[in-house]
Amino acid sequence: MLDPWYVTGFCDGEAAFTFSRTVANNITVNVTAVFSVRQRRDNEQIVKNLQIFFGGVGTIYIGKETLPTKNAGHTRESSYYKVSRVDELIKISEHFDKYPLQSKKREVYAVWKELVDYKDKYYGGVDILQVNDFIKRIAALNQKSRAFKVHSK
Repeated sequence: MLDPWYVTGFCDGEAAFTFSRTVANNITVNVTAVFSVRQRRDNEQIVKNLQIFFGGVGTIYIGKETLPTKNAGHTRESSYYKVSRVDELIKISEHFDKYPLQSKKREVYAVWKELVDYKDKYYGGVDILQVNDFIKRIAALNQKSRAFKVHSK
């Protein structure tokens, strides 16, 4: 079993608190909150251990190796842990409420948690304008993250 503070520290560096959206006719029609961790395949055990730690919620996917392109470098095969069901995200947020993040990622987490709580409270009847406010705030915070910036040499 993983130590809860280890999980928080690991996720402080490696996890993403983000969203995906479904767009139809240039209009956002659905937004899904997402918690995820991606690791190289040779480090897959930590991804499996995280899933076990969080009570088996979410799904682990295998990402294929990709060769370098004009816009991206070589990517090794990876293990990708993703949680996107609201009832499962509540379990994730309970952990981070009890064992808070320490980095600037806590700011993204705070808005992400608002989105999760809102979707949980108004499941099936969310106001898309309110949801759009959450995603704009999350996107703005994530844009400040090194992980979301394009690096050039």
